[in-house]
Amino acid sequence: MNRLCWVLAVLALSGCTTIDDFRMLSADQRAAAVCKRDREIRQLRRSQQTYLDGIQSAREALGRGYRVHKSCEQIERPAGRQTTCDHSGTQRVCKETLLTKSETRCQETPVAINADNERQNVQEWSQAAASIDLQIQAAYAQCYARVLPLTPEQAFQLY
Repeated sequence: MNRLCWVLAVLALSGCTTIDDFRMLSADQRAAAVCKRDREIRQLRRSQQTYLDGIQSAREALGRGYRVHKSCEQIERPAGRQTTCDHSGTQRVCKETLLTKSETRCQETPVAINADNERQNVQEWSQAAASIDLQIQAAYAQCYARVLPLTPEQAFQLY
């Protein structure tokens, strides 16, 4: 088991997984590595995370009693002056330039919430996240069954 953890950690940390790495893995480990990176499964996890983030945000708003609306704008502010001089023959011509620095300024405004709507959102988003979890499990099982019998070379092609 320690070897499995080490190998999976190496695969995860190194963006350059090779066919030799796949040959070192068992069929179970190869299937797990391939399915973890499966496009459909990653998309489902991103969708699920969107709902989980919304749930957390709604619960925080319920705890505070309000939401915080944040609006930001880019502004340019003075950052000093720069003088550049050129020599043209015997004449010296200098030009002064005003330097600016870009800065982001944000303003947070508390906004009242409708607690019933927030609770309803938490309920609906929780159901949606649970539904996506079932889809993730099904997609993972399907991927795993498809990849498990493959050779290291074939599994690597799907990685």
